[in-house]
Amino acid sequence: MRSLAETRYFYAQEHRTADYLQMREYCRLSSGLEEAWENFRAALTAEQGRRLESLLVRQFEAGCLEDRAAFLAGVSVGLELARL
Repeated sequence: MRSLAETRYFYAQEHRTADYLQMREYCRLSSGLEEAWENFRAALTAEQGRRLESLLVRQFEAGCLEDRAAFLAGVSVGLELARL
């Protein structure tokens, strides 16, 4: 069973995160990123491509865990402050 904080995290991921990614900075950074990755991958050998994918998957999963931990820590601090 998920804790209340975890439930809030998954709700925020599904329903609120996109609103905050409409910022100009995010759009500027992400513009053309997919095409750049495709061009980069096209220059790799098959083995290099597999190794890159494996590393990117691990990096993505680690980033997700870090994001979740930061969110849960923030909710925890907020709940503690609300009790004061």
